[in-house]
Amino acid sequence: MDLKQIRYFVSVAEAGSFSAGSRRAFVTQPTLSAAIASLEAELGCALLERHARGVRLTPRGEEVLQTARSILRQTEQLKTASRDKPSGRPLRLGILPTISPAFVAQCIMRLRAIEPGRSWRTEDAPLPKLQQRLANGRYDVVLTALGPLARGHRQSVLAEDRQALAVSARTFPRGPVSPEILAGQTLIVRVHCEQLQSASRILDAWKVQPKVVAQTDSDARALAMVAAGLGFCLMPDSFEYPEVRMLRPEGVDLPRRLGFEWVRGGGDGWLDRALDHL
Repeated sequence: MDLKQIRYFVSVAEAGSFSAGSRRAFVTQPTLSAAIASLEAELGCALLERHARGVRLTPRGEEVLQTARSILRQTEQLKTASRDKPSGRPLRLGILPTISPAFVAQCIMRLRAIEPGRSWRTEDAPLPKLQQRLANGRYDVVLTALGPLARGHRQSVLAEDRQALAVSARTFPRGPVSPEILAGQTLIVRVHCEQLQSASRILDAWKVQPKVVAQTDSDARALAMVAAGLGFCLMPDSFEYPEVRMLRPEGVDLPRRLGFEWVRGGGDGWLDRALDHL
């Protein structure tokens, strides 16, 4: 006896005929008839009686139908419990370091809220390594600046930011600015910025040559130096820091779409279900 025989029997009993039961079960009528005949032989009794308009349950068939329905319900409950049970392995999350810490924390909190019992672990990595490690299975999901969708991947866009000019709020007035303002000015360069080459090309096109006084792979250090009035810095406008103002240079439009990317079916299939509703 197997679940297929039980499902076929319930389909015929509920539909009232073998032809309607086969359509409900998505199998041919001969296949259905053979499975039910095998079930009756194994139980040693007739479950269905044929008549002109279809079939009717025998007294024994009525009893078996109740048990069969219970078995199918319990089977579905078992599947659901197994599917929704958090995996013993932590969810591995790769994070792009150039994303605002506050935004990263918000995203992780939202991810945790979907299933509080699921364990997780994060790791920072630059954009090329995020993409490589996601593809080879080292990460289940990455929080990153989203690019073109790779084959077999899925994305969930959560926010957008743009490159801006971070300036000291105490020493620089409000108002529109252009890249020309950087001519001869001290500049703090974020060497880990994935849009660094694009920003450099814009400065070259404007024939602007700022004076680089610092190079760093720490956004916190760059912001602290800007706040102290030690220089300007090109960075995403999603960052916030006391005494730092983000100005959008005229003629500069370097946007980023931020969100999760994962391989379809990744994270034991949980990511497809969870992130669709994030």
